Amino acid sequence: MMEHIEDFQKLNIKVKDILEKHRIDMFIGTLKDSIQNEVRLWEPDSLEKAFRLARKMKSKIMAIKKATTHNHKDGSVATPSHPQPTRLTPQQLKEKRAKGLCYSCDSKYTKGHKCAEKKLFYIDCEE
Repeated sequence: MMEHIEDFQKLNIKVKDILEKHRIDMFIGTLKDSIQNEVRLWEPDSLEKAFRLARKMKSKIMAIKKATTHNHKDGSVATPSHPQPTRLTPQQLKEKRAKGLCYSCDSKYTKGHKCAEKKLFYIDCEE
């Protein structure tokens, strides 16, 4: 990424009479799609901020790639497992409430209850 930014700066110095906004757009447009989309989300208002964001996004992507494990035996790639959210239907919520059960772990719910196993959990209510 540092080399890409240096190359862009060399060209940028040679060009006059272009607004900073357009310089930012041109730089972002030269990035790989995965980095480009992330940088655009932050709407950088200076070229330096765009450079900094691009470096951060590249580092983030590299960290994710390092976390991915490779099985060289069969050539497969496995990503680290993350807890998946559990989605309860309104009917399931109603049943658990009627039985006095914890929404997460199905044990009896009491004041101060703590689940034995930690899970990622959310309740999505629709009207």
